[in-house]
Amino acid sequence: MSSTIAGIGVLQAVVYLLFIRAVDLYEREPLSYVVAVFVWGFTVAVFVSVVFESILQYTLGVMTSARFAHALTAVLGAPVIEECAKGAALFLVFLFSLLLARSRGEMEFSGVMDGIVYGSAVGFGFSLAEDLLYYVQFGPETFVVRRIFGGFGHAAFTSLTGVGIGLVPWVRTLPAKVALPLLGLVGAMLLHAAFNLTATLFGALAYAFLFLVVLAYLVLIILWLAFERRVIRQELCEEARTGTIDPREYPLMPTYFRRKLHYARLLSRGRFGHWRTDRRVHAAAVDLAFTKRLARRSGDPARRERVERLRERILQLRGVSVGEPEGL
Repeated sequence: MSSTIAGIGVLQAVVYLLFIRAVDLYEREPLSYVVAVFVWGFTVAVFVSVVFESILQYTLGVMTSARFAHALTAVLGAPVIEECAKGAALFLVFLFSLLLARSRGEMEFSGVMDGIVYGSAVGFGFSLAEDLLYYVQFGPETFVVRRIFGGFGHAAFTSLTGVGIGLVPWVRTLPAKVALPLLGLVGAMLLHAAFNLTATLFGALAYAFLFLVVLAYLVLIILWLAFERRVIRQELCEEARTGTIDPREYPLMPTYFRRKLHYARLLSRGRFGHWRTDRRVHAAAVDLAFTKRLARRSGDPARRERVERLRERILQLRGVSVGEPEGL
C-alpha cells in the first residue's frame, strides 16, 4: 500500500511536468532540458538543501532552543538555501543555452514562459523528493496532503527566478541583465519565506496562501501566452505582405489550436508530406516572429542575422512543398 501511494505521487509529478511543458504552446522547450532540471531538483537541490539546513539548524540550536532554531531555519534559512539550490539549475541551463546560441543563433531559454517551464520543472523535482522524505518521517497521510495541496508550491516559487532569467535576452543594458535574475531570485525567496512563516504560525492555513500563489502563477501563464500570440500576429503581418508567409496561412500562425486542427485535417486526408512541411514552415515562422521582436529589443546583430536566415529557411521550405491551408 505504501509503495502504491509513493508511486502515485511520482506519477503525479511526471504528469505535472508534462503538463507545464505542454502549456508552452508556441515554442516548447527541449524535453531533455526539462527532464535535466527536474532531476536536478530531485537530487542535487534536495541534497544541498538538506546538508546546509541541517548545519544551520544545528548551529542555531547551540545558541537557542531547538524549537526556535527549527522555526528560524524554516522561515529564514530554508527559503534562501532551497531557492539558491533550485535556481542554480536554471542559471546553468541559461548559460548552456547562451553558449549554444552563439554557435547556432538559437536561444532556447528566453521569455517568461521558458522561465516558468524550467522553474516549475526543478520545483516539481524538488517537491517530490521533499515529500518522499516527509513520507519516511511522518507517514503516508502527510505525504498525501502535501502532494494534493502543495504540489505546485515549489514550482510557483522558483518560477519567479526563471522569469527573471528568461527576461535577460529582452533587455539591452548590463545592469538590467544582472538585476532581473537577482530580483526574480529574491522574489522567490520572499514568497517561499511567506509561505513557511504562514505554515509555522497557522499550520494548514498556509495552503490557502499557497492557493493564491498558484492562482497568480496561472494568471501569469495566461497573460504571457496572450502576449506571445500578439507578438506572432504583429511580427508576421509584415512577412505575409512581403510574401515570406503565405497570406492564406497567416491566420493560422497566432492560434495554436487552429494550427493543430489544420494538421489533423492534412493527416486525415493522407497528405503526410504537406503535414511535415507545414509543421516546419509554421515552427520557423513562429521562431521568426519571436526572433524579430528580440532583435529589436536587444539590438543584437546576431539576432538580425538569424531573422534573415529564418526567412530564407521558410522560403526554401515553401519552395519544396507548400501545403495549402484548408478551411480558411
